[in-house]
Order: sequence, then C-alpha cells, then structure tokens
Amino acid sequence: MAKGSILEFNFHRSTDASTGAQITRLTPPDVLCHRNYFYQKCFTNDGRNLLFAGEFDGHRNYYLLDLEKQQAVQLTEGAGDNTFGGFLSPDDRFLYYVKNERELRRVELSNCHEQTVYQVPEEWVGYGTWVANSECTSLVGIEIDRNDWQPLTDWKIFHAFFTKNPRCRLLRVDLNSGDSRVIYQDNIWLGHPIYRPYHDNCVAFCHEGPHDLVDARMWMINEDGSNMRKVKTHAEGESCTHEFWVPDGSALMYVSYMKGQQDRNICRFDPESGVNEVVMSMPACSHLMSNHDGSLLVGDGSASPVDIKDSAGYTIENDPWLYVFDAKGKRQARLAAHNSSWRVLKGDRQVTHPHPSFTPDNRQVLFTSDFEGEPALYLARLPENLFA
Repeated sequence: MAKGSILEFNFHRSTDASTGAQITRLTPPDVLCHRNYFYQKCFTNDGRNLLFAGEFDGHRNYYLLDLEKQQAVQLTEGAGDNTFGGFLSPDDRFLYYVKNERELRRVELSNCHEQTVYQVPEEWVGYGTWVANSECTSLVGIEIDRNDWQPLTDWKIFHAFFTKNPRCRLLRVDLNSGDSRVIYQDNIWLGHPIYRPYHDNCVAFCHEGPHDLVDARMWMINEDGSNMRKVKTHAEGESCTHEFWVPDGSALMYVSYMKGQQDRNICRFDPESGVNEVVMSMPACSHLMSNHDGSLLVGDGSASPVDIKDSAGYTIENDPWLYVFDAKGKRQARLAAHNSSWRVLKGDRQVTHPHPSFTPDNRQVLFTSDFEGEPALYLARLPENLFA
C-alpha cells in the first residue's frame, strides 16, 4: 500500500460487563495495530482524528484515523518506522517520526509530503522515543553507539544490554534547521528524554535497564548540558518507572513500587522545590498518564514486572483493569478490563502494552489490547458516575 491510501473501518461497540463502560474497538482484531507511546500526541486538537500504527500490508506504518468517517489515511510506507515514537505537531500539520533508526522525518498531513529533518550520524543509532518541546521547534532524543547497539527484541536481551554500559548520548535537534547538539554523553544506558512542557531549559531523562539494578532512574539536566540532578534516590527495594511530565509542566509524575508489595504509588516531583511526594496508592498499574493539570490520571493494571532481575522478589497477581484516579480527592475507580496479554509479539516488547491516555475532552481513554486476537485500539468512555 502507498501513502495516501484510504482504509474503511467498521467500529465495534460493546459494554464492559463489570463496570458498564462503553467500549469502542477502532481497528480490526485480525491486523496488528497499536497506539504510539502514551505521552506522545496522537489526537488532533479537536479530537476527531487519531494517529496510530498498523500492519495492513506487511509493514508497520502510520495512519491517521477519522473517527467520524471511520476512515484511515496511510501516512508512511515501507519498512523501518519507529511506530511508538511518532507524534503529531501542536498545530496538527505534521507527523514526526524516526525511520530505520537513522532519519528523523516530517510528514505533512494534508498531502503526505515527507522530508528528512535530521540524519543520525553513521556511527550512531537513533533509539527510543524522541520528544519535542511545547512549540515543536526542537526535539530531544537518544543515540547509541553503533558498536554497542543491538535490537532489543525480548526481555532477556533488554537485561543483557544493560550490563554492556552502552555509549549513549542525549541530544537536541533544531526542527527548523536540522542542526543538532549533544547535551550529555556517558557509558550508561540512557532513555526516555522529555522536555518539560513550556520550560525548554529543563530536560528529563532516565537511566534505563532492569528497575531493581538501576542506581536511580530519573534525572534532569539543563538544555545546555549544565546542572544535571537526580530526581529521586531510591529507597531500599524501591523501583521507579514510566515517568512523564504533566502536560501543563507543573510536575513530573511516575510510578513507584516496592519489592514484595502488590500495590504501587502514584508519585509527583515538583521541579521548582525539588520535593517528591506520594499522591496516593494504587493497584499494580504499569503506565500512568494524566489530563492537562494532573488532577485526573489513568493507569493500566499489570502482572509481575519483566524488566526486573529479581523476578521472584517482585512477583504479583495479574491485574487486568484500567483505572482512573482522582488525584485531588484521592479516589480511584475501575474503568474497564483491558485484558491485554503483555506478551512479546514479533520481536516487539511494547506492542501489547495498553499505554492508556485520555482523549482531548477527558471523556474517553484510548488503549491497546490483544484480548480479541491481534493488538487493536480501543476507546473506553468514562461513565458520568465513575467515582460514585
């Protein structure tokens, strides 16, 4: 299939048997489809169009789905799309994504015209999710020395890669000129670079690897490479994961969990005061994402973590639910069962992860699940009396 091709969909609607929430399956259950990473923009500002990835012709490419017409237009073609890191620009004009771990590309949504914004140098590999600042004028990303790099196709390789102490660098790319500059470089696995919204001088990133082996996961640094600081010193037996900036830039939020405990904590770091606090406890959710000001959050219940060395010490019961959290009222409610398997599929560790987030109007939650076959995209509508 070529860019610009149109696919006709037939949405399927159902009701969650336990909560009564209305569920809409957007993509067919016999074709692998998934959403992008949970803190990357996937909806147009009016909420009418959704960016997603699908394997409709053997390659996993990007599509833009018109939720009213139930039609998707193909935006990219061929092999090599990083289908988790792509995002829509704030003005809804462009898709940005990385191709073949080499090229940062920009696709104009109106005509699918594509150009390369930045070329990864030959001796490096573009890794993971690259994130733009609020104005979409620059972007931060991670590159890994090609001599150290290997595809992370399963969790055993993920664990082994950590022990290599790969040579990594955090860089800034100017999205207008394509010029790049290294912010920080070290012989340690770096990941998850994210600009603080509306504060370009602050970039968060992580020390990647098995959670119980990482010294301290979350770090911050100024865009010019100065003032690197640790977000949190882990307590004994504590692991932290899946940090994200609240979209208004007010706080960095993350998941904290302890060895031998089923429940986890929703935590918040104030970048101005440097204070960490526990917002509230929660069931065993892996990912969290908030609404614009962090007052409402959604999380995906999970099973025992696989990105841990001491798997026996962190064994927990599987939790198949999506949860919504009222951070101010300290309330929680089950929204619907996602029932995703979390399995590694076709050498991809992420494709069955729910990665939930809110629609722009906060009335629905988008997530991925493979409970009906191949991974597919779903919307779960929040009931009016969710916290009743």
